[in-house]
Amino acid sequence: MRWPDPSQCEIALVDPAGFAQILRRRRAGKKLFPHIGLGYVAACLERNGDRVRVLDAGVATHRELQRFLSIPAKLFGITTVSFTFREALLAARAVKQRHPSTPVLIGGPHTSIDPEGCLADPAVDFALQGEGEEGMIDFLEVLKRNTVPQPDVLASIPGLVYRDQGRVRVNPPGPRIRNLDELPYPAWHLFPMQRYRQHTLLTSRGCPMDCAFCAVDAIWGRQWIHRAPEQVASEIEWLLRHWGRKLFHINDDNLTMNTQHVAAFCDALLQRQIDIDWVAQGVRADALTLELLQKMRKAGCHRVSLGIESAAPEVLEAIGKKETLEEITRAVRLCKEAGILVLGMFMVGNPKDTEATVDASIKFAKEAGIDLPAFYMAIPYPKTRLWEHACAEGRFLNQDYLAFNHMSTEPVFETKTFSAEARRRAYAKTERFCRRQYALYHLVFWWPSRILRRNRYEIVQELHLYLKVLVWPFKMVFRRILLWRARRET
Repeated sequence: MRWPDPSQCEIALVDPAGFAQILRRRRAGKKLFPHIGLGYVAACLERNGDRVRVLDAGVATHRELQRFLSIPAKLFGITTVSFTFREALLAARAVKQRHPSTPVLIGGPHTSIDPEGCLADPAVDFALQGEGEEGMIDFLEVLKRNTVPQPDVLASIPGLVYRDQGRVRVNPPGPRIRNLDELPYPAWHLFPMQRYRQHTLLTSRGCPMDCAFCAVDAIWGRQWIHRAPEQVASEIEWLLRHWGRKLFHINDDNLTMNTQHVAAFCDALLQRQIDIDWVAQGVRADALTLELLQKMRKAGCHRVSLGIESAAPEVLEAIGKKETLEEITRAVRLCKEAGILVLGMFMVGNPKDTEATVDASIKFAKEAGIDLPAFYMAIPYPKTRLWEHACAEGRFLNQDYLAFNHMSTEPVFETKTFSAEARRRAYAKTERFCRRQYALYHLVFWWPSRILRRNRYEIVQELHLYLKVLVWPFKMVFRRILLWRARRET
């Protein structure tokens, strides 16, 4: 971690995911990739002439946390999604304990879901909706002129949430950033990059689709804005030059909204002879063609994540997916033909879903030959049509949506046509199916017909898995010995 001179540091930014665990962590953690939104905000602040430091609670140690909090700052900014909001509050309270007069601002997707609720805790002074790059600079410039700005001044900052005589005021969000190429590259030099297994990239922001379960509309709006492919290729070269070779993970909401954009990105990689391995999410089945997939494979793509959601046409229609089962089947076949792995993502519990439709999804995943199937419980969040469906036609088993987690194995609501018990049974079936498919994937990994299509990343990951399996019994024995010694000493 990079620690600046305490006398010079002005802005402290925090990713709170894992804050509860950091309080007892002695060794540094590992994550797939750093928080890209925080990276962009930090870079824009630095370009503005401000001094910045960053804490990623998911990988930091307890000692690093204590040191981070001990350094005073002009402003502490904490990013959060709904299921990390409670940890964001823990971080805010920890800041206030050490620096009572320092303002704490919360940003991130959750602020667009519940702006007023963000200021329910006295440890939080402000919140900021929408894209944070310009909003943070606007707010900071006001803070530099007056450490206690007046409400009429705060009212001029787009997207700001603040208190005015005991009432919470919510300013309308500012306009979207039209030219993403004007943003600097994320400030990864402020992050402990050796603790992340992958590099992360954004080639676009937003999604114009209207899926019932998605809150992108409430957070970003429907407009899709993309970067110039040449600039993304330059960022990849910059990442390789400074932080070495890793798998690149493209995190767009809708990468294939414009297939010409994807093709141009692949052309840029090929023309510059940038040899990387990358995976992509935000890929729609109806946008894929064999020509595009072959170009993606040639440019280094080895896996795409398809949001299939369900194999039942009535469910696809109910959630507004605007894809047919035929288009999804065709996309999976084309991916296999192009030599690209398919991570097929399904949901359990969407509108019109039943135990029978989940069975149909399992059958489809097996027959279509999806390499890596993944099933998730349908989790409703405010300002989505799935939330409205759960309120109108269902019954919440847990009404505290801050406790929801997109990796939850328990249903959070039920309907008359799909009870909680039926959802649990259906999800248990999907778990058994996924375990079998993943076991099969590893069993046939080295078959001659398959190994020819593997890339370096897949092979390294597979060898790493074997190493973990071999070392696991020795680690268990070592832990038992330590436990036995501790008991003897007591």
